[in-house]
Amino acid sequence: MELGPGIPCRCPCGALTVVLTSKTKENPGRRFYRCGVVSGENHVFKWADEALVEEIEALSVKQASMENDLIEIKEHLIDIKKDITEIVEVVAAFSTKI
Repeated sequence: MELGPGIPCRCPCGALTVVLTSKTKENPGRRFYRCGVVSGENHVFKWADEALVEEIEALSVKQASMENDLIEIKEHLIDIKKDITEIVEVVAAFSTKI
């Protein structure tokens, strides 16, 4: 079964996932996510270390996007401040003529 990236919260069957620790010879002590109801081929199984790396990578992409958005917002704010300064100057000029 193909899972999306990151930490699986739910199994395709709808059950919440649980975190368990492997007791096998091949992976002793290694943590994994599994369907909280059924263990089997059509249910979630994912190693926790791999899921965490995927989660961090996804968060890194989101953070970079948010940083770019923040830069754009700051640039717009500078433009707005310039516009407000110009409006204040125009209003002050008109008020001296009235």
